[in-house]
Amino acid sequence: MSASESHVNSRRRDASLRRLLYPRSIAVIGASDNPTKLSGRPLNYMERFGFTGRILPINPTRSHVQGLPAYRSLDEVDGDIDVAMIMLSAERTADAVRACGERGVPFAIVGASGFAELGGEGTALQRDLDAAIEESGVRVLGPNCLGMIGVQDRAMPTFSSALDEDVPLKDGPVAFVSQSGAFGGFVFSEAQNLGIGISHYLNTGNEVDLSVAELLGGLVHTDQTQVVLAYLEGVSDGRSLLDAARHAHEKDKPIIAVKVGRSEAGATAAQSHTASLAGDDAVFEGAARQFGILRVDGPEQMLDGAQIFATGRRARGRRLTTLSVSGGAGALMADSAATYGVEVRAWDEIWQAKMAAAIPTYGSARNPIDLTGTLVAEPDILRRALRVAVEHPETDMIAVLLGCADGHAAELVDAIAAANSSTDRPVVVVWTGGSGRPRQQLRDLGIPCYTDPGRAAAALGMLADFSLRPPLPRPQRPTDIGDTARSMLEKARAAGRVQLDEYESAQLIASYGVPCAASRPAQSADEAVAAAKELGGAVAVKLLSDQIGHKSDIGGVRLNLGDAESVREAAADLLRIAHDAHVPGARLLVQRMATAGTELFVGVKRDPVFGPVIVVGFGGVLVETLADSRVAVAPVDTDTARRLLLSLRASRLFGEVRGKPPRDLDAAADIVARLSWLAVDLSEDIAELDVNPLLLDRRGQGAMAVDALAVLARHPGPGGQQTSH
Repeated sequence: MSASESHVNSRRRDASLRRLLYPRSIAVIGASDNPTKLSGRPLNYMERFGFTGRILPINPTRSHVQGLPAYRSLDEVDGDIDVAMIMLSAERTADAVRACGERGVPFAIVGASGFAELGGEGTALQRDLDAAIEESGVRVLGPNCLGMIGVQDRAMPTFSSALDEDVPLKDGPVAFVSQSGAFGGFVFSEAQNLGIGISHYLNTGNEVDLSVAELLGGLVHTDQTQVVLAYLEGVSDGRSLLDAARHAHEKDKPIIAVKVGRSEAGATAAQSHTASLAGDDAVFEGAARQFGILRVDGPEQMLDGAQIFATGRRARGRRLTTLSVSGGAGALMADSAATYGVEVRAWDEIWQAKMAAAIPTYGSARNPIDLTGTLVAEPDILRRALRVAVEHPETDMIAVLLGCADGHAAELVDAIAAANSSTDRPVVVVWTGGSGRPRQQLRDLGIPCYTDPGRAAAALGMLADFSLRPPLPRPQRPTDIGDTARSMLEKARAAGRVQLDEYESAQLIASYGVPCAASRPAQSADEAVAAAKELGGAVAVKLLSDQIGHKSDIGGVRLNLGDAESVREAAADLLRIAHDAHVPGARLLVQRMATAGTELFVGVKRDPVFGPVIVVGFGGVLVETLADSRVAVAPVDTDTARRLLLSLRASRLFGEVRGKPPRDLDAAADIVARLSWLAVDLSEDIAELDVNPLLLDRRGQGAMAVDALAVLARHPGPGGQQTSH
């Protein structure tokens, strides 16, 4: 655990975030009488939108601010103060936080920029702010943040321009947390335009204390919040994020997240923007998949998902019935649905006949159901067709595709609303063209409405994925794991080594129940010949050294050696290579040749954000070239390991391919689960562990590790110096 993590954990309280999320009194320190200035906007917003609690301007030079009685300091305020918004310069902020602590204010919001995001003196100011938080016990949102918009009770300690206009604000079950202030404001504003009810919008900025992860956890535990949106530039506390995701998963509350940093340019921009590291994107992607976080690419997908989840409905399957005014639109919807794992199946003959009785004879009752353009002149066709679709027992979700038709919009909207109220199945509408008013009417009725079939299909796919998600497991450590691993690592560290050699690495994973190819170390060519005879059959001879990472890079492997002379010749040649490459203390490893099989790669490493993780993929010498891998946070159970393997792009290779029998996926999943426990147990000792290749035999015949390499973690030495790799 880093010093900053320890710092944060030491000041965490059991008290909930309720006084931040639902404050009854808000002080604005440095409040301005000018409602257009940043320091004047919070008062203006709370007055204008009607905050139901106490508004407390703190200004030492004025008796009134924007018509409200002002106080020279927090000490002059009678009664409790739930939240203080600090609108002072960066240099004065830490002292203001200390004053909040002395007054007993539990939460403060710091709007000022000029901290670690600027580096240099700003970093020093952020360290001082961090110290003030530790001393005072005040929980801080920010710095460099826009604050919070609490729509339900109009609590608005913010200076976001999203509230500049007198727009009607819609409360609802969706909460939004963003590390970016301006971007978050754009998303909040667009959500309101779309009629998506937002309960809270919070901007975390530099996250010197309160993080997106902790706020998500707090929101998930509120009754009002049913859907959580997140915009992330980096993750400072991965395990807290996963705890929040687990609670959300158990409470049936989706977390929809946009995270930047997929590209090097995006990661660099995020770091300069909020002083946060984007982190290893593959690890975040794997953690999100594993814990049910719905990751999307941008704000449109985020809000499309928010629309459909805000209804509170769930899909009981992936079968979609599509009713369209256009056969072309129906075909496009079917194609898009297939992309997102949603099935548009033809109805059986009995139900086709029922639908045919409700629509024009020249329409199509198969599914996609073509209602034809006659619908515009006879809107009752839609009402009749929807009545049949709602009754259809093999329909899990319904999509209605319309266009323009403003002249008959009232009747069409009424028909959709009637069908929607008669079922608990998800109903969405795609309404393209026209004035846009029908779309807004449908959204006001709580019916998700989109302009494009592809966006609707993506939202339905997201809904189906979440609705049908498996329970999150709580992995159990295998009972047959040996206890020799740690002593082996301690011995290597005492010798000042940075990694184990292949033979020791194999012993390490074998202690966790991983089958390894039989092998013997040898000092000389004669010993190699003797080892080959003992092993029997064809063997491989490899250079054995804790100084070599990839033996094949220097030609340090010889395969399929079937007689003593070839073993002797290979051994002598390899020792000569080691001598020429100046590899001290090099030995040989003689290994029985394994039966050919599907080559996998399994790796272990400690991620600085999420802790120990397990990586799986198709391996061998082309592991980097193939780049087909998945990541999960350790530990995992065998079911999770199996899903991880089946999510690989080339997972069809596990089945019957070109006459070859299916592979032993159960054996591979068991090994992945066991190595995930090694990752957890030895997370402080192992920086990286590679098992490559792991040969996967046909079903029922198991799997075998052929090569392994363990790299030791750095440990503080005398004077805080780092030792080992």
